[in-house]
Amino acid sequence: MATAAPARLTVGTAVHDDGDDTYSTLLSLRLHHPEVADRVDLLVVDGDPDGPGGAGLRALADTLPGLRRVPAGHLRGSALRDLVVRAARTEWVLSVDAHVLLAPGALARLLAYADGHPDCRDLLQGPLLGDDLRTVRTHLDPVFDGVSFGTRGCDPRGMDPEAPPFEIGMQDLGVFACLTDAWPGLNPRLRGLGAETGSLHKRFRAAGARALCLPFLRWTRRSVPPPGAAVPVDTADRCRDHLLAWEEAGLAVEPVIDHYRETCGDVVDEWVAEHVAERGHPLDRFDALVCVNADADAHRWVAAHRRFRRLGIAGRVRRLPAPAVPGDPAAGRALAHRTAVAQARQRGLRHVLVFEDDVVFCHDATSVLTAHVAELADRRWTVCRFGGAAVAYHARVFDRLLDELPPDAADMASWTARHGGLERFCDRHFADTLVRVSPAVTSRERAGGDAVSAVFRG
Repeated sequence: MATAAPARLTVGTAVHDDGDDTYSTLLSLRLHHPEVADRVDLLVVDGDPDGPGGAGLRALADTLPGLRRVPAGHLRGSALRDLVVRAARTEWVLSVDAHVLLAPGALARLLAYADGHPDCRDLLQGPLLGDDLRTVRTHLDPVFDGVSFGTRGCDPRGMDPEAPPFEIGMQDLGVFACLTDAWPGLNPRLRGLGAETGSLHKRFRAAGARALCLPFLRWTRRSVPPPGAAVPVDTADRCRDHLLAWEEAGLAVEPVIDHYRETCGDVVDEWVAEHVAERGHPLDRFDALVCVNADADAHRWVAAHRRFRRLGIAGRVRRLPAPAVPGDPAAGRALAHRTAVAQARQRGLRHVLVFEDDVVFCHDATSVLTAHVAELADRRWTVCRFGGAAVAYHARVFDRLLDELPPDAADMASWTARHGGLERFCDRHFADTLVRVSPAVTSRERAGGDAVSAVFRG
């Protein structure tokens, strides 16, 4: 009996608490494109696996043939979109937003295009259809529209789905495809979603590729969101995201500043100053900064956030809910660090810096950190301790830690008892590449508010 050919294309959807639209999109991919079912894997990246929609997506993954679900912790925005490509197991990947429907035949023709262009490194997109299914928008013109960059335009060459592909400047990223290994990645420092439009196209071109409109790759989505579906946008974060994305793509940032200053006023100067300071901070070297904090200790996160703000990194530090292991804080801390490392590996990061929520920074911490981080750049390190309550892990050690550290509380309690805690394990197994900075930059805060010696116990 002949065996089926392996799948060639992953169609992935990133979702955060949007189960209804995700359900419709995924079912449509199977219902309306049956001719390619044996060549297409379905993927859903769930950014809120424990939220209201998590159970439904788990059930759907158990029911819908060929659907794989990837829980993605508490990620949002561009990080989820980036993970769709990174989690694909096929040569090609097509990212579709949760509320998108593809025209019948579009997947079959995309696969035919991939078969006929095996060395294509381009970013492939298609025309957006209006609710009337006749209005066609082939690209975005590079003009700001509110907090978004790009206004919809139509090239007459895209009106006919049989027309040949043509180059565009940029297009809405609700649908895009590329060779998986041609993906340049999205900056993990982006906080929201949308600032990568335009800058991502520029990065493909900088690598010698093109952004193409494939007129047959037609898609549509609801033009007016349902009541309650709008996600509030932090305009300050969107402004900083645009600055970051444009800088990364080598674009002049003055149009970004002028637009936001025109719409938001002089407060933009503060946002720009904070962005410049953040980008110049020595801890900007790390791809991710997380602070582990138990849900029962929300007040500790508030206090830690104030300290991060004084240090100038509050915008970069993401809260990571810490698991509770009653009577065994060492196991709880080890589980939290394992989660941070697992998420960093999942996102393809080079390193992650993990803070405890009782971290205290030394006097003149920024200048001390500048010297320490500069020294790290010249060393092949795996684990770096900045003192009490702050430790960084490099990608070189991710696999070893995740293989060694058990993922559940009961096993972790046994593991920490056997090894004497995470610190002692790292001391023994990474002695040649483990760095302890001196002088220490961080320490722990006592219950009364004083700092204790910089020791990481367990």
